[in-house]
Amino acid sequence: MERIEYSETGNELFDLLRQGDHRAFAKIYKLFWPQLYNAAYKRLPEREKCQDIIQNVFTDLWNRRATLDLKNPTAYLHTAVRFQVLKQISRSPKSRFFVQAFDTELISPLQTDAHLLAREAKSVIDLFIKALPRKRKEIFLLHYFDGLNTAKISVQLNVSQKTVQNQLTTASHALRLRLTQLFVLLIVVFLSFL
Repeated sequence: MERIEYSETGNELFDLLRQGDHRAFAKIYKLFWPQLYNAAYKRLPEREKCQDIIQNVFTDLWNRRATLDLKNPTAYLHTAVRFQVLKQISRSPKSRFFVQAFDTELISPLQTDAHLLAREAKSVIDLFIKALPRKRKEIFLLHYFDGLNTAKISVQLNVSQKTVQNQLTTASHALRLRLTQLFVLLIVVFLSFL
């Protein structure tokens, strides 16, 4: 039987993978697993969840091997991991990792379309603010646009500081959810062009 040499670059491995070569898949797994796990763990430092994410990415890779047209396999795998991490984070928005991952990941996969993302995010924020109840909108604008702290807002609006804090927390969580939905939608669109 002819011995197949595998390239460390991965391009030949992915060609063989498309043909259903189990040894090529094993080699891809061995080559990429550590870096993909590290990329996932950097964004979501939970060992078991990261292992599940990487397993899902490789399972999907094998299942879709014949239909994938990978021009840049490394970028594809890293984007798939990033998407799976964000999907995992969006399932539990109260996770302590959510805000950090949200801030870090909001524009990184779409660097070339940063102006588009910024315009879409601004549109979502504007619509979100318009839809807020009157008092919550007033508190939100005073805090985030005028830079007032909760004590000053409390005095200015003649409401308790706790009410101001509760209204800000409710509005901030809802806004994060809307922006996350926008981000996930843009990632899905981005992945469809790979």
